[in-house]
Amino acid sequence: MESEGADGVMNFPELLRGAGLKVTGTRLALLQLVGRRGRHMTADEITAGLTKAGAPADRVTVYRNIDKLLRSGLLIATHIPGRALRVGLCTRPRSDHHHHIVCQVCGRINETTGCCVAGQWEQLKKRLGEQTGWTLTDHAMQYIGICPDCAATRPRTADS
Repeated sequence: MESEGADGVMNFPELLRGAGLKVTGTRLALLQLVGRRGRHMTADEITAGLTKAGAPADRVTVYRNIDKLLRSGLLIATHIPGRALRVGLCTRPRSDHHHHIVCQVCGRINETTGCCVAGQWEQLKKRLGEQTGWTLTDHAMQYIGICPDCAATRPRTADS
């Protein structure tokens, strides 16, 4: 990845500047926290984690920064119905369009390669626009399932 140092660690100041965002202590601490956790986190988990790490930020500041980082593509959001929105580090922020697989048990996220509607996007966009009157500009897809680790620890049933 172009924004990794020689040690493989993501260069968050470079990523922020590349996204047109100001490099602030809160943004750096937020990205480092989410990157260290290696899983998606809720805004409340991020707020608590920042405070515990000595970089206290109130909820409004955390939400505002999450919003900016989501819009920039540095964070990605996942939502499983009935659960709080979670955000995680996009490990391929200026890469080809891709989607995500979310474990419905533990919340683990994996990025996929490519996009299953890429070849039909223009046709789909036109058809949906005609049906709804909307002007579509982009799309996001999220697959939901059970990750290999959770599948290995789930009890087997007669029909599994």
